[in-house]
Amino acid sequence: MRVMRTFREQFVDRVEAFLAQSGMRPTDFGRESMGDPSFITHLRRGRSPSLDTADRVNAFIERLESEQAKRVRGG
Repeated sequence: MRVMRTFREQFVDRVEAFLAQSGMRPTDFGRESMGDPSFITHLRRGRSPSLDTADRVNAFIERLESEQAKRVRGG
């Protein structure tokens, strides 16, 4: 039987994948996305983000990924 992953697990996986791909330091990510340099540390220790926090972080990731894609395409 396959157990569905929780929202928190999916969210943390997305953030961790972004950090690995981008090379951004966790403290910089937390500071720039949430104004909290300890944000990633708290997530890694089990903090569950609110939906508003997740929306804000996802928008931050999407913006940076979009900017990176534009640079790669030369735009």
